[in-house]
Amino acid sequence: IDFVLPLPMTALMFVLWRLRTGNAIFAAYTLALGVLFGYIFPGIGTNILHLWKFNGPLRIGNYFIHHGFMYAPYLSLVLYIAFAEGALLTSGNTIRIVLSSAFIQCVLSCHHDYCGVSTGMIEINSRAARARLSPVEIVTDFGVVSFALVGASFSASCLIAYHFFVVKGNRDPWTFVLLLAVGL
Repeated sequence: IDFVLPLPMTALMFVLWRLRTGNAIFAAYTLALGVLFGYIFPGIGTNILHLWKFNGPLRIGNYFIHHGFMYAPYLSLVLYIAFAEGALLTSGNTIRIVLSSAFIQCVLSCHHDYCGVSTGMIEINSRAARARLSPVEIVTDFGVVSFALVGASFSASCLIAYHFFVVKGNRDPWTFVLLLAVGL
């Protein structure tokens, strides 16, 4: 699934966000931020910090070449589910969306990595892995907090972009670039 779905799902999420918001810039932002998240943070974790490595086809070193395109549609879909159509960006709704995204991303990513660790596709370099704990224990040792933070920070960044691009109608490309930089 991870090798087949990312590109079609990325295109689908662009269309869904474009239809929901009427704003191609915001749709592109959610996916661009997801691609950057998916390449930068796991890239640092695998190639610099050596926290984990991936086994399987389509790799450059210890890293899947399509990893950013795995993150983009999945992060975008989680936000799409948490951010109900027509929801106003009140303080309460913003908190609800961020917390919901954090929870959903945590559950889905922990399950994903559990499957990867169980099959040997993902090798985690952690205290839990060195102690030869179960795949569930290995993933929850790092995944619960880190995946929740990914979901929360991604959704918060996208809600700020939503305010600029959809609510305020900003079309400035420098705002897009600045929000991507701040969003990371």
